[in-house]
Amino acid sequence: MRRLVSGAASILLSTAMTVPALRGMDAIAEAFAATASGTEAAAPDGPRELQLEVFIDGEPTGWIAAFRRDADGRLSIEPYQLRNVGIEPIDAATRPDGRIDIGALPDVSYEYDEAGQAIRFIVGFDARSARIIEAQESDAETPQTKPQSSYGALANYTLYASTGGKEIDDLWAFNGVSGWLEGRLFSPFGVFSSSYVATSAPNEIYSSTRLDTTWSYSSRGLLTTISAGDVINGGLSWTRPVRLGGLQVRRNFGLRPDLVTIPLPELSGSAAVPSTVDVYVNNARRLSQDVPAGPFQITDLPIVTGSGTARVVVRDALGRETVSETPFFASAELLAPGLWDYSAEAGFARRLYGVESNDYDSSLMASGTARFGLDDWMTLEAHAEGGGGLVNGGAGAVFGLGRFGVGSFSATASSFEGGTGYQLGGSVELQLWTMRLYARVQRAFGDYTDIAAVTADLGEPATPEFDFTTVAPPRALDQVSLSVPLSFDPATLNFSFTRIETMEDDRARILSFLVNRPIGSRASLFATAFTDLDDGDSFGLFAGLSVQFGNGIDGSAGVSSDSEGTSVVTDLVRSGDASIGSLSWRLREGEGAHTNRAAAAAYRAPVARLAAGVEQYDGDYRVTGQVDGAVVLAGGDIFLSNRIDDAFTVVDTGAPGVDVELENRPAGRTNRNGKLLVTGLRSYERNQISIDPANLPVDAVVDGTRETTMPADRSGTVVKFGVDRNSDAALITLRDEAGEFVEAGAAGTIDGAGQEFVVGYDGQAFVAGLGPRNRVTIDQPTRGRCAAEFGFARQPGKQVSIPDVVCRSIQ
Repeated sequence: MRRLVSGAASILLSTAMTVPALRGMDAIAEAFAATASGTEAAAPDGPRELQLEVFIDGEPTGWIAAFRRDADGRLSIEPYQLRNVGIEPIDAATRPDGRIDIGALPDVSYEYDEAGQAIRFIVGFDARSARIIEAQESDAETPQTKPQSSYGALANYTLYASTGGKEIDDLWAFNGVSGWLEGRLFSPFGVFSSSYVATSAPNEIYSSTRLDTTWSYSSRGLLTTISAGDVINGGLSWTRPVRLGGLQVRRNFGLRPDLVTIPLPELSGSAAVPSTVDVYVNNARRLSQDVPAGPFQITDLPIVTGSGTARVVVRDALGRETVSETPFFASAELLAPGLWDYSAEAGFARRLYGVESNDYDSSLMASGTARFGLDDWMTLEAHAEGGGGLVNGGAGAVFGLGRFGVGSFSATASSFEGGTGYQLGGSVELQLWTMRLYARVQRAFGDYTDIAAVTADLGEPATPEFDFTTVAPPRALDQVSLSVPLSFDPATLNFSFTRIETMEDDRARILSFLVNRPIGSRASLFATAFTDLDDGDSFGLFAGLSVQFGNGIDGSAGVSSDSEGTSVVTDLVRSGDASIGSLSWRLREGEGAHTNRAAAAAYRAPVARLAAGVEQYDGDYRVTGQVDGAVVLAGGDIFLSNRIDDAFTVVDTGAPGVDVELENRPAGRTNRNGKLLVTGLRSYERNQISIDPANLPVDAVVDGTRETTMPADRSGTVVKFGVDRNSDAALITLRDEAGEFVEAGAAGTIDGAGQEFVVGYDGQAFVAGLGPRNRVTIDQPTRGRCAAEFGFARQPGKQVSIPDVVCRSIQ
C-alpha cells in the first residue's frame, strides 16, 4: 500500500493542477482514492493514447505497451499486448470494444507513473500469462536480409571421357567423350535454366539431348514459386508424379528456412521465482534462457523427426532444480495447424526423358495437390488430375498416434475411356520402445488408372487400342520394415518385406535382412541378404568388416554371393570434402566369380574438380577422366569455379589480395580486379561475409569489414565493401597553443564539408574528405572550442601524416 500511495501522490499533484478550484478538497480526495484502488482520476481532456514501460512485481518486463486512458481516468489495453507483458486477459474484464479494462482484472493492482511514463503492476501468480519463449529466431525480412539477386549467368559442366577395350592392349583405345551442361541466367525477375547432354563416340560423331528448360520465380512473402517449362507435378505418398511441359504454381517452404512447418511438442512450465530454463532433446541441450516468475511456454523447439524425449530443467538462483520430461514423435508428414501446402500445374506430359529432347504427349493435362494442417495430430490431403479423357481424384489424411508414431489413409477414384476404378491405401509408422516399424498397404480395384499410365509412351501398340496395363498402378502393394536394436548386444537388426502384384498378374515377394554391429569406436561388422520368394534363383548375400582408420580413410573387406557365384571384395577409400585442395582416392580388389580391380583419384582445384581412374571388370579394361566445374559471369567479371548447385556471391573490395571469409571461415583472396567469387552460400538464409583489412593498401579507407547477404534461389549477389583507394585522408596530430595535445574524445568537423571525426590519444585524429586547404573546428570536453588550418597532398600508396597542427582557441 505504501508504494501505491506514494505513486498516487505523484499522480495527484499533476492531476490536481487541472481540476477547477470549485471542486476543492473533495476532488483531490476522489482522485487519491481512485488511484490508490487501481483506477485513475478523471481526465477532462478526453481519451489519451499512452506508451508506457511495464513493470511487474517491481521487475522490468522489457516491454513498452500501448494503453488508452479514458476521460474517466480508467486505463485499457489490447488483449494481445496484455498477454505479451505477462498478464492473462479474461472475459470479465473485456469491454464492448474488445479492449481489456485493467482495473477490472482480478488479483491485479497497478500504479500509473505519469512522470516516468511507466505502469507498475502487482500480479497474483494465477493472473500471469505464460511467457512465450521462441527457441528459434524468426527470420524477419529487413533491407539487409531481403532475398536478393544480381544480374548474371552461370554454366555448370561435367566432361567425361573413357578409353579401353576387351584386351589390355586396348586400354588406350578411344571409347568416346560426353558432357553435361547446365546454363543459368539469373536476375531479380527469376532464374532461367536449361540442361543438355552431348556425346561423341567412334560410331557417332555427335548427338545431344535436351533435359530440362525452366524459368522460375519465387515470392518469399507468399511462400510461392512459379515455374514455366519442364516441371514435375506435385504429388503425395499415394500418387505418381510425372514430368510436364507447362506451368506450375506451388508452395515453397524452403523460402523461409526459419519457418517451422511440422507440429512440435508443447513444452510449458512455471517458475516460482526468476529462474533459468534449460531444454534438452534426446539429452542434447537445445535452449537455455532466463525467465521471470510465472508460467512459460516454449515454441519452435528445434528437434529431429522421429521419437524422442524433451526434458525441461528449471533452475532458480539457489541452484534448486525442477525437472519434467515429455515424450514426443515428430513427423514431416504432418503440417503445423493452419498451414497450407499446395501445388497446381497444367501442361503436356514429357515422355522418354533423357532419350528424346522434345517428346510431349498431345493431350493437355492438369493436376492439383493440397495439404492442410487441421490440428497438431491431423493433416488433410487431396489430389486431383485429369485431361485427355482422364478424371482422377482422391483424398486422404495423416494422423498422429500420440508419442508412438503416425498413420495415414487415402482413397482415390478414376475414370478413363469408359473404365472406372478406385484405389485404397494406408500406412503406419511406429516407434515402440526401441523398435521402429513401418507398414504400408495399397490396393487398386477395377480399371483404376492415373496420369502416369495414360501418358506413358509404350511405342507402337500391339493392337489398335491403347493398352495401359503395363504401366498402370500396381493392383497390390505391401511393404513392411522393422528395425530392432538388441537389448543384450550393440547389434541392430533390420528386416523388410515387399510384395507387389501388377495389373497383368505378375508377382514378386522380396525379403531382405540387414544386421550391423559396432566393434569399438572405429569398426563394425555387417551382413545383408535378400531373396525373391517367387524366384528361387534371385538371391544375394554380402557380409564383411568396415574400419575407420582416421584422416578420412575407411577400409572394408567382405564376401558376396549371388546366383552368378561368390566373390571377395576389398576397398580402401579416402573421402574428400568441398574445400579447395581436397584429395580423395579409392582402391578396390575383387576376386572370385568376377574380377573387379579399380584405382581412382580426385582433386578439387580452385577452378574445377579433376578425377581419373583405371578399372578392370572381368575381361573389360577402361581408363576414365572427368572434369566438373562452372563458369560464372557476374559482378562485372568472369570466374572459373567448382560446380555451383545453390547460391553464391561476388565480393568486391576494390583492392587485390584481400582475404575474405564466409561465416568466419577462409573463402579466398580477391583477384587483381579486387573481386572474389564465394560459393557455398545458402539461399534464403543470412550469409555473413567479412574481409581482413590488414591486406588493404595503407592509404585505403573502408566503410566496414562485415556484410550480410541473402541470395535468392540458385542466384548470385554482389557484396561491395566500399574500399576507397584514392581517399583524401590523413593522420593528423593536433596541439593547442601551449603545445599540449588536444583532449582525447574531442569531436571535430571539417568546415564547409561537414565531415566529422574524433580525436584520440596524443592528439591524433584520422580525418577523411580533405582538400588542398582545410580548416577544422574542434569541441574539447573541458577546454572549449578551437580551430586549426592545414594543407593536404595525396601520396599514393602511403599513409599521409601531418604532425603538430596547432588548434587555436575560439569563442
